[in-house]
Amino acid sequence: MKRPSRRNLIAGAALALIATEAFAQPAGDPAQLVSIMERYAAALRSNNVEALVALYASNGVFMREDMPAVVGRDALRAAYRQVFATLKVDLAFEIQETEVAGDMAWLRSTSKGRIKVLATGAESSNSFGELVVFRREQGVWRIRSYMYASNQPGAGTPK
Repeated sequence: MKRPSRRNLIAGAALALIATEAFAQPAGDPAQLVSIMERYAAALRSNNVEALVALYASNGVFMREDMPAVVGRDALRAAYRQVFATLKVDLAFEIQETEVAGDMAWLRSTSKGRIKVLATGAESSNSFGELVVFRREQGVWRIRSYMYASNQPGAGTPK
């Protein structure tokens, strides 16, 4: 059996190092995703449309079970304004899992809290399940797609 040359060993080690660097993820990535969700919850509680939109990628998507998808920052801005014109939202998120793969990541969470319908004053406890896809843009994680649905059978988002 032929022994590998020193040159081949060095070349192999260099390739392994490059491959590891290319796919290694900073340990803080999952914490950054959780931080985004904390800022999302705070912006919901304070009706801060601009803070919410700033968390999204330029081609971000917002989807809920009873409406068509909202795509892009201008459409997101309009959608959140409509939400805040009709509802007062106070939710807390519990992160179930996160996964990072290169410049894409996803997070699964549940949320619970109170939603008040402004027109009637009716307030109810609600719980939701969320799946959030993130994309890293110029080194910053942003929400690419935010999807949620009610965890209560037969109950959609209050209108």
